[in-house]
Amino acid sequence: MERNCEIMLDASIATPAEIETRAKIFAALADPTRLRAIELLSETHELSCSDIANRLGISLALFSHHYKTLAEAGLILTRKEGQTKYNSLNRDLLMRCFDSFKSPAEKA
Repeated sequence: MERNCEIMLDASIATPAEIETRAKIFAALADPTRLRAIELLSETHELSCSDIANRLGISLALFSHHYKTLAEAGLILTRKEGQTKYNSLNRDLLMRCFDSFKSPAEKA
């Protein structure tokens, strides 16, 4: 019986790359401004950088700083139209990150 538990544990251990990805996501979400930006994007299809900055009440320059961290973590998907960047939430990545914490019964 102990052997079965070891096998189950081994099957559920994340790879170093998965752990690194999750660490980047949680580090990005640890900042209240970045978390609010993600919450804004979760409520919409997409927003421009200036729209997000305005809704957060911060400068575009400050949002650009936060944008870089969110994009490096993979949380923001960006499309460019002319000079404007439109951002949307990478829902799949976020859901995979949180789904990794489900119990084996929840995953089944």
